[in-house]
Amino acid sequence: MRHPDVGQTLSTRIVAVVAASILVTVFAAAPATGDPRLDDGSGGSAPPISGFGNVALNGTPQLATASIAPFLVIDDSGALGGWNVTLLAPTFRNGTGADCATGSTATIDATTLSMGAPVVRPADGLTSMLGVTSAGFTDFTTARKIVVADVGHGDGTYTVAPQILKLTVPASVYAENYCTEITVSITTGP
Repeated sequence: MRHPDVGQTLSTRIVAVVAASILVTVFAAAPATGDPRLDDGSGGSAPPISGFGNVALNGTPQLATASIAPFLVIDDSGALGGWNVTLLAPTFRNGTGADCATGSTATIDATTLSMGAPVVRPADGLTSMLGVTSAGFTDFTTARKIVVADVGHGDGTYTVAPQILKLTVPASVYAENYCTEITVSITTGP
């Protein structure tokens, strides 16, 4: 029996960099047996997320971009309970540790982080798009449902191609290394 709150969570620690190097670390948790799951297409579960790269500060706001590699959503449970894929990106901090907060003295507001609706397609001839939708958002500081399968739908395998992540780096930001932990999760229920 599946618990409705059990799912798969994938977190990637990424660094928005101002004049320094890039760090990308991926964390993954295994899904409960029979639950919808994420697959990076090579048997792993975490879709790779690139870093934002270096940002040259010049006294004006700058646009930094990162990408999430395409991944699969697989629901072979037969339950037709629906599922949703969420994206969460907290404030960028110049600290260390898993949440980037240890020793942090400066931040970049993550409410300007945006992404258009992912492109979702059936991965095989048996999968239907009926009841499956995607959405784009600005501000992922609370988890946003970027792909949703309604109850009664979502069985099969779907290819998800996320759009580019865009972050506005303010003109007043301090020259530091900034990081956050981006989390991609899938849970049962719409």
